[in-house]
Amino acid sequence: MKLYTEKKWAERFYILIATLFIVSITTTNAQIPAESKTLIKDLSFKTEDGWTIHATYYLPPDIRATPIPGLVILSEPGWVPRSISDEISLGVADIGMAALAVDIRGTDASYGDKDYQSFTQEERDAMQLDIRAAVKHLSSQKEVDGNRIAVFGASDMVDYVAREAAINLSQIKALILSTGWLSDKGRESIKFRKDLPILALASEDDPKQKQEMAAEPFFLSEDKGSRLMFVMDRGASIFNRPGQPIKRTTDWLKENLVGIGYQSAISFKTEDGKLLRGTLYMPDGLDKNAGPVGGVVYVHGANHDATTWYHLAREATKTGLASLIFDQRGYMKSVPNERPYAFDIDTIQKDIKAAIKFITSQSGVDSNRIALVTATSRGGPTVGAAYGDDRIKTIVGLSFYGGNDDTKKYLAEIDIPLFLVASTRDIRADGRSLIDATREAYQLSNNKETELLVYEDAGRGSAMMKTKPELEGMIVRWINEKLAK
Repeated sequence: MKLYTEKKWAERFYILIATLFIVSITTTNAQIPAESKTLIKDLSFKTEDGWTIHATYYLPPDIRATPIPGLVILSEPGWVPRSISDEISLGVADIGMAALAVDIRGTDASYGDKDYQSFTQEERDAMQLDIRAAVKHLSSQKEVDGNRIAVFGASDMVDYVAREAAINLSQIKALILSTGWLSDKGRESIKFRKDLPILALASEDDPKQKQEMAAEPFFLSEDKGSRLMFVMDRGASIFNRPGQPIKRTTDWLKENLVGIGYQSAISFKTEDGKLLRGTLYMPDGLDKNAGPVGGVVYVHGANHDATTWYHLAREATKTGLASLIFDQRGYMKSVPNERPYAFDIDTIQKDIKAAIKFITSQSGVDSNRIALVTATSRGGPTVGAAYGDDRIKTIVGLSFYGGNDDTKKYLAEIDIPLFLVASTRDIRADGRSLIDATREAYQLSNNKETELLVYEDAGRGSAMMKTKPELEGMIVRWINEKLAK
């Protein structure tokens, strides 16, 4: 009985000290400027296991275009409340995003019946459910684009954020991870999400070992948008310190979340009734006064699917272009088990023409300013789909081949600029080089603006953008120039 009483008093003493500390943090950091016009409201929601989570929702006062991307900001469990995130939440609202600052279970308003320090490992692992519920709640708001959510986590939460991102591929599109650490499960999660930009924050005040732990997500990430940033202090407190951490973070969000535009899963039918699926990227802020934007259709090669164009499509959308990536019949969820022969030009052309028809039918897209991007054996069918279609203003071909006599005729007759890229070391199994077919396409083109870029060791097709990172930017600039005319 004596031991039980002492334990109870120890728990109460800890709670008292933690509460006093929280009040201190809240008093010094939760200072929303009186002149702020950000719309702010407190709310709550339930997790899958029934825990009540309390949060604060921030919205920009002047939402020019909806839906807008959002950021979930997680408290540090046990002792740092969500109010410490006011500064970054306001900064996020200033760039036209929504923010949801959350008290994790066992913390401040979401304290519940048990203190975080008393959680078992199983109970701590359940904090991942708080992240899931927060993303779900933010995504459900009418103003928010549920497919463009970023998540901020610090210290203990870094690992759980990484794990949840590996599960929620469709909604979580960026991570900000501050001064934390990863388990083996968290490391595998980041490796799995090759498409996920990560901003890793490491403290200048920490010893080298802790800096390396905080920086690890950056070095594990394969996404081109990932960055490593050194800051003062730790956790969410970094946003209340010198060095413009809020501006640097919101600039990164503008580049990697706001800029990628509104994404929607779409489907459309070919002339022979086959249902194809893909993703449409539309730039934010489409304004009737500004006029419609140019569109780009990406045609994947025989050994790839729509995801091969994921990064390129996002980069093009950042510049104000609409982008459509899609799976041809027989790939992924588009008409399973009906994959055509690699050189079945007529069938593949039907898929490409259907994609062109779809993007030109979209509100906000200028149907007379369309570009096509293709690779390898899909070069021939892409040219065939463009033949006689005045809406197509340019074609980009990577390791161009796969044509027949009709393709050669079309290349000689269509008067549009081609941007062709090939590698001299791209040798087929039969000993022939794909550069020969690409050079032939270049020579057949009668357009004076057609260009041929030859690398020595770039690889083949869409894979060249990995070996030659500058190629992605060159393609985007080319498309913008040709669609501007």
